[in-house]
Amino acid sequence: MAQEVKNDIKKALQVNTIPLIAIMTAVTTVLTMLVKIPTPIRGYLNLSDTMIYFSAYAFGPWVGGIIGGLGPALSDLISGYPQWAIFTFVIDGLQAVLVGLLVKKFNPANIIIGSVIAGVWKVFGYFIAGGILSGFGPALGEIAGNSFQMAVGLIVGFALFTAVRQAYPPLVRLGNLGVKAGE
Repeated sequence: MAQEVKNDIKKALQVNTIPLIAIMTAVTTVLTMLVKIPTPIRGYLNLSDTMIYFSAYAFGPWVGGIIGGLGPALSDLISGYPQWAIFTFVIDGLQAVLVGLLVKKFNPANIIIGSVIAGVWKVFGYFIAGGILSGFGPALGEIAGNSFQMAVGLIVGFALFTAVRQAYPPLVRLGNLGVKAGE
């Protein structure tokens, strides 16, 4: 199992994926910064989940994890929320890895189940991070907003992936969804 994961990571992180990671990280950073709704525990709700889900669906767990972790973490650093950056990198990166590992076939049931499991991880992760940074009382109040952000991200990310996949069928060869181009 460990050797298989190592081989998957090595296969995903080749020289030709570095520009893809850079571009998608930049897009994710900008989209995360585009909509910022401040929250009581000195954080903000945003569109990061959309790109986290899209990247994991399109590029698999390892590339998606890098994009999903780096993009929102860079947004935290640039936007004046540096205290969140390391938490964001770990929580959002693992969210994308989970989606990529759990969603192996492109059908709505698999995508929804895998995405919701990863989203629950994110909500839990931000509850813990919020508890560390601001106390668990205020962090408890963030669960509804983080759940809403996750649900919107899942819906928009799924719709975006579906549209891009129809417009550019070879996209599926970049990910891990086990479907042939054009299906």
